[in-house]
Amino acid sequence: MHRPPLSREEKRYAAVLHWGSLVGFVVLVATFLMDLAGLVEVQPPLADLPRLWKLSTADYLAATHGAAGWHWATALSNGDSLSLMGIALLSACPILSIAAIIPIYLREKNYVYAALCLATVAVLLVAASGARLFLRT
Repeated sequence: MHRPPLSREEKRYAAVLHWGSLVGFVVLVATFLMDLAGLVEVQPPLADLPRLWKLSTADYLAATHGAAGWHWATALSNGDSLSLMGIALLSACPILSIAAIIPIYLREKNYVYAALCLATVAVLLVAASGARLFLRT
């Protein structure tokens, strides 16, 4: 069966997704190895984890003096927070891939697809931010 050639936007989406995933994976492995080698401080101590895992999120954060949401990004010297960087990079790959094809659609004057991609990126960024838009608390 003959497959048609890939379009420019398919090629760009795939390339950004490939390289972003590769970088995210390498960062994830590197930070894990740094953690294993003891190059970064582990908080909370490993001996405390069995007791802490039984706690609710609020109790866990209170016991470990942790912060919820994106506050992990301010504590990258901590081994646990550092390992989240690779996960964040992997999670961002689809957003970056969609954003990368918007210029192609704009050059082709395909404004409907460009707007759809832009709206998708905006929704994903709001979701990743943890914002609770339109929700009652």
